[in-house]
Amino acid sequence: MTDHTARAYRAIRAAGLLAPACLLCAGCSLLQSPAASPAPARHPAPAHATAPASPPAAASPGLAAILPFSPSRLQAAAALAARFADAYGTWSWRQPPAAWLAGLRPMASSRLYAALAQAADIPGVLAQRDHARQAAAGTATAVQIRDLTTGSVTFTVAVRQVITSTSGTSQAVSSFAVTLTPRAAGWAVYDIEPASAGNS
Repeated sequence: MTDHTARAYRAIRAAGLLAPACLLCAGCSLLQSPAASPAPARHPAPAHATAPASPPAAASPGLAAILPFSPSRLQAAAALAARFADAYGTWSWRQPPAAWLAGLRPMASSRLYAALAQAADIPGVLAQRDHARQAAAGTATAVQIRDLTTGSVTFTVAVRQVITSTSGTSQAVSSFAVTLTPRAAGWAVYDIEPASAGNS
């Protein structure tokens, strides 16, 4: 089992037997330049004042100017991380692994897709789902940017999952590190693993 497949396997196991929905990018608040402070009130100068006005101070660059990607592109990455977590965590005992993988394929890099395809056919997990007639649904939220480089961005995505089975309904919360790399004008999900394992 390759390292990439092993990480995919750990993420699938950590997902419990994980789920969908909306994105609230708390980390994106870090991407916005601070609001400018209101200018102090100016009082008319006395008629006899002749000193020339001082030149305005040069505007200091905002945080966006030093980021490797624009704020709008990082917000698009955060949205994709949430959509991927939604698809990753949406499954049912009635659904074959191929159908689950089909939802992930457009968003994943070819390397990650191959690892997920290898990990998706874990007999023990599938047998457990079939036996208990398990299905999962929930909410994925990109809570913060975990790491940002010139070649990738990693989000910590918390997933609250509702799991139904023959024994009733339960809830679970998992946290994942979802790494994306640029692809053309967009992004591709390069890796997903439990957040506690770090981004490797």
